[in-house]
Amino acid sequence: MLKRVSLALASFCLATSGAVAEPEDDWSVWLNSTLQTDFGGSPYLAYLELAPRTKNDNGEFAQMIVRPLLGYKITPKLQVWAGYTWQGEYSKDNDFDMATHDAVQQLQWIDNWTPQLNFQYRFRVEQRFFADEADAGHRMRHRLRWLYSLPASQVYLIALDELFVYFNSIDEGPRAHSVQTGVNQNRSYVGVGYKLTPKINVDTGYQLHYVHNYGTPDLLNHVWLTNFNLNF
Repeated sequence: MLKRVSLALASFCLATSGAVAEPEDDWSVWLNSTLQTDFGGSPYLAYLELAPRTKNDNGEFAQMIVRPLLGYKITPKLQVWAGYTWQGEYSKDNDFDMATHDAVQQLQWIDNWTPQLNFQYRFRVEQRFFADEADAGHRMRHRLRWLYSLPASQVYLIALDELFVYFNSIDEGPRAHSVQTGVNQNRSYVGVGYKLTPKINVDTGYQLHYVHNYGTPDLLNHVWLTNFNLNF
């Protein structure tokens, strides 16, 4: 179902942009490690994400994401966050010299619809500063996440979808094919997880990562994604 939705989105973007080339396929492995704390029950929050990623059919190291954030609980369900993302784009020639630096702001809503079903909505805004471009890219991200805990079990099922949209365009230079007003990418993920302890859990599964390009073929990246999460 999620794959069909993302493929439909890819077809729509191809049609509206006038592109004729078929999307390119790749597969990769992403490992996400997250640490989050509320400092013993306070309204203040801190978060750190570390995420290495591969590309070219898992044959080459691609990226390293480092994302520290600070947050505040406005209500038990509503949180506001701000922070920074370092997106290290690795290559043998440039090492991490082409890293992107993002300022990040986000709102997050967390709600238990039932004792077993947890829903999260996250709205994130990024100001993206590129190593090879003087102009910044302004992007928003909408993420919907559902987590269903199986009754009388430590196992849970997880599904999420995240849409990336740029507010502005860069029309010249190396970023012209990727930073354009409109849909930038979409990620759809389904997985299964296990609660190792009340504060530590891990989930793993399949993510269809669609990247919309302009003037070059789009990308359908098939990702095996594993998340390690520690909340304390």
